[in-house]
Amino acid sequence: MLKKAVVIVTIFTMLALVAACGGAPPTPETIVETVVVVETVEVEVEKEVEKEVEKIVTQEVLVEKVVTVEVEKEVVVVETVEVEVEKEVPVIQTVEVEKVVEVQVTPTPTPEPTADPTHPLVKEVLSQVAFVQHTYNTDLGRDEFVCVSQGQGLTGAQASSITATADEAIYIGPNDGDFSLWGANGLFKIEPDGTTTFVPQQTGGNFTDPDGQIYQSFSQQEALAFFTSGDMIWTGEIGAAGRIAECDPSYVEDPDEEDEDEQP
Repeated sequence: MLKKAVVIVTIFTMLALVAACGGAPPTPETIVETVVVVETVEVEVEKEVEKEVEKIVTQEVLVEKVVTVEVEKEVVVVETVEVEVEKEVPVIQTVEVEKVVEVQVTPTPTPEPTADPTHPLVKEVLSQVAFVQHTYNTDLGRDEFVCVSQGQGLTGAQASSITATADEAIYIGPNDGDFSLWGANGLFKIEPDGTTTFVPQQTGGNFTDPDGQIYQSFSQQEALAFFTSGDMIWTGEIGAAGRIAECDPSYVEDPDEEDEDEQP
């Protein structure tokens, strides 16, 4: 019992010394502790008396404790500094560029019209019409005519000796009348190599279709197709005296009419 009392007194003394040495704290901290001391005392008594004494001592001890704590703390200082920076700014300039691209286009050839060989007028032109060669006489200022196909049509003219021996293209037309396309008369032009085209009879002339499109010439097949479509007409007939009567075997001279060697 005495030993425990000494311990308690010692604790109080130490606490008092700590409080005295600490100085006046800026902010005292008061700690209230409740100490409960339970002491059990065993007493030896005579046999007649058995007694157990339990002593509970409750004591409140007010302890003022001052704790000074030094803390080392790293402080991060953020400083705002204004800095003038020269910065190169890229300049985007828009330039208009004209680019010419040459594109080679291969035109799709238009199929050449094919004349119907069974058409009556086409048959006559190819194998029955008498053809004469047109040659302009500059001295006389007029056309002169030579028979190149006696009733054998265009095919006979292309195979004639005149055509075969010609050094340059010859121009032929029907012995009687004319071939008229859209109101303009034309002639077949046969080259020395046999290539045949249809061209205007008048030098420097042309053919103008109903839409106003102007043409300088047509191939043989195109020209014969115009007979089929009705765009080209023949103003003469087989058996007429025409420009050279002897050039058409079908011609029969009428004794009541005056003989005419040529048609003006």
